[in-house]
Amino acid sequence: MKRLLIFLMFVPAFLSSVAATEMTVARAKTYYKAQDVGHLSIHDPSVVYEPNTKRYYIFGTHRGQGYTSNFSGWSSMTAPWEKYNASTGKVTSNVANAEAFSQQQIDSITIGGKRVEFQNFDAKAWAAARSQNYYIDGMMWAPDVIWNPYLKKWCMYLSIDGDNWASSIILLTSNKINGPYVYQGPVVISGFQWTTNPYKKTDLELAIGTQNSLPSRYDKGSSWGRYWPNCIDPCVFFDDEGELWMSYGSWSGGIFLLRLDKTTGLRDYDYTYSTGTGDERSWKSDPYFGIKIAGGYYVSGEGSYIEHIGDYYYLFVTYGGLASDGGYEMRVFRSKDVTGPYLDSKGVNAVFSSYVMNYGQNGDKRGMKILGAYKHWGFMNTPELAQGHNSIIHTIDDQNLLVYHTRFDNGNEFFQNRVQQVFVNEEGWLVAAPFQYHKEKITDEQIKTVQPFTVEDIVGVYSSINHGYGLNYANKETVDTIEYRFCEDGTIMRPKFGTTVGKWSIKEGTSYVEITLYSRKYSGVISEQQMDYYNMKSVCITAACSATGVNMWFHKMRNDYALAWQINNLTSPLKEGQQISSNVDLALNVGQNVEYEWTSDNPGVLSAEGVANADVDTDVTMTLHLSCGDYYCDIPYTVTVKSGTSGIKNIKSDTKAEAIYDLSGSKVKVGKGLYIKGKKKIFSF
Repeated sequence: MKRLLIFLMFVPAFLSSVAATEMTVARAKTYYKAQDVGHLSIHDPSVVYEPNTKRYYIFGTHRGQGYTSNFSGWSSMTAPWEKYNASTGKVTSNVANAEAFSQQQIDSITIGGKRVEFQNFDAKAWAAARSQNYYIDGMMWAPDVIWNPYLKKWCMYLSIDGDNWASSIILLTSNKINGPYVYQGPVVISGFQWTTNPYKKTDLELAIGTQNSLPSRYDKGSSWGRYWPNCIDPCVFFDDEGELWMSYGSWSGGIFLLRLDKTTGLRDYDYTYSTGTGDERSWKSDPYFGIKIAGGYYVSGEGSYIEHIGDYYYLFVTYGGLASDGGYEMRVFRSKDVTGPYLDSKGVNAVFSSYVMNYGQNGDKRGMKILGAYKHWGFMNTPELAQGHNSIIHTIDDQNLLVYHTRFDNGNEFFQNRVQQVFVNEEGWLVAAPFQYHKEKITDEQIKTVQPFTVEDIVGVYSSINHGYGLNYANKETVDTIEYRFCEDGTIMRPKFGTTVGKWSIKEGTSYVEITLYSRKYSGVISEQQMDYYNMKSVCITAACSATGVNMWFHKMRNDYALAWQINNLTSPLKEGQQISSNVDLALNVGQNVEYEWTSDNPGVLSAEGVANADVDTDVTMTLHLSCGDYYCDIPYTVTVKSGTSGIKNIKSDTKAEAIYDLSGSKVKVGKGLYIKGKKKIFSF
C-alpha cells in the first residue's frame, strides 16, 4: 500500500485522465508563464550544503560566491579573509587578497608520531616569483569548500596560481561557511624546480625525507609540465570509508589524487605512495604528488571532481580550453575504488600513455561526454557552449545535481552557471537531465521503482540532441535538434522522411528506457521536467550509449502544455467579426504533436477548406478544433462573407451536363450535400 501511495504522488495528474479534457483559452494562459531559476556568473563553481541555514553555497574563481535554498533564486556574497599574526597569535580581520596568504596559522604537525616544524609558506610570494607584474586578485582559482567534522571547521582549499607552474593549493578554515577564512598552510605545491622557487621553501622534505639536492625526477626546468601537474583545481571529499582525499591538477602532467589528514585538513604525511622506474611520465604514482588518476603528457584536462554515487566513484574532468571557442566539455569516468583506475564505458583509462589531442574534431573519444555545445533546445534563444569545470552534489533530498558554467555564442565571453539533475541509468552511468533543475522531486530510488508514464503518454514526436564528439570548436559549432517519432508499436521513425530508424521500450514498473537508434543502444531515464525559461512541462529522456560514450536528450511537451503553448502562440487566419470577400487559406503552423481541423456552421457559404460563396452578406461561425492527446480546445470565429463573393476555384466550362464539382473545385461524384454544376450551386438530398 505504501508503494502505491508513493506511485500516486509521483505520477503526473494528467495520467489519470481517460476522457478528452477541454483546455479553454483562459486555462491555457495559466500554463504559459515566463519563469526561470535565476543565475549566477561564477567560474569553476564548487557546490556544498550548509545544514544550519539549509542553503547550498557555490564558491568559484576570483572569490565568486553565492547561495540558494532551493536552486531557484540566488544571492551573491563574498566571504572575508583574516590574516594570522605569528608574533601576537591574533588575527586581523577583513584583509585584502594581497595580505591573506603570507602567514600560515599552523606551525607544527605530527609525522610518524613525532611533532615537527611546519615552516611558513608564503603562497602569494611563491606564485609571484615566476611572474611579471603579478596581480593576485586574478589568480585565486577554483576553491573547494567542505565541512570537516574532525576539525569542526569549514575548510576551503584554494589554488594560488602563478606562471611556470609556480602554484599551490592552500587550506583556509572558518567557523562559518560564509567566513571569515584564515590561512592554515599549504597542501601541495608545484614548480619547485626553479632557483627562484627552491624546494627547501616547500613541504617536499616532510613528504619524502631530507634531500641533499632536488631529486632528478623533479629537476625538469621548463619541461616540468611533461611530468608533473600544475597544483590548481582541488576537489576534496570523504570516501566511503571515511578517509579524506583531494584530486587536483591541470593539463601538464595530469590529474593526481592525494590522501589528506582528516584531523588537520592538510596532507597526510604518513601515507606513502610507490615510486616507479623509468620514464616518470608513465608512473602510476609519485611520493610527493600522489596517485595519477587522469591525463598526462600535456593532454588537456582540468577541474577534476569526484563524487560517490551508488556503486561507483565518478570522476569528472573537463577537456579543452575554457573560452567560447576553446572546446570546453565534460567527460566522465568511474571506479569502484577511490584510487582508481578510472575507466570509461569502453574500458579506456582516464590516464594517457602519450600525447594526443583529446577534444574537438578528430579528438580522442575517451570518457563519457555527458553534454556538449547545442542550440535550438526548447525555448533557448542563444546557443550554449564551452560547458565545464563542474562540481556535483548528492543533496539532502537524495538527488544528484550537476553544477557547471557555460558560455554562449553571442560574440563575447559572457558566462553563467547551470544546475542540472543527474540520474544513474540501468548500466550505472550518469546521464544529465535535458533541462535545468526546477525543483523536480525525482530520486534514483523512484527511478528504480516508479513508472511515471504509460506507453500512450510516451508516444509522439520528440526533439533530440546528440551530444557527440568531434565538434569544430574553433568555429563554435553547436549541435542542432533532430525530430524522432516514438510510435506505439515500439518503433522510432524520422517524421520528415517516414523511415524507421530504431526502437524504444520502457521497463515496466520503472523509469528506465532503452532506445536503439541506427543500431546503437542507449540506456536512459524518462522523467517529467519543467523546460527552461517558461513553466512548461515536458516528457524528457536522457540516455547514454556505452559503446560510444555519446549521450542523447529527447523531449516533447506534455500534451496539456503543448496545447496550451499552441493556444498562446496561435496565429489564426481568421479574426472575430472579419469581413470575408474571397477564399481564406486556413492552414496553420502547429507545434509538435498538436493537430487541428476547421468546421463551419454554413459550409455552403464558407467551407471548412476556406472556400467562400455568398449571394448576400452572410454570417458564418467557423470553429478551430485544436487537440493534443486527450486535450482539446475549440475556438469559434464568427465572420461575415460579403455579398457577391464567389471563391469557387478551378471551375471550367464543361459541355457534359453530368460534370459535378465540390466547393473546392474538384470533380466528384454526387452524394448528399452542396455541389457546383454548370457554375451554379445545387443541393443533393
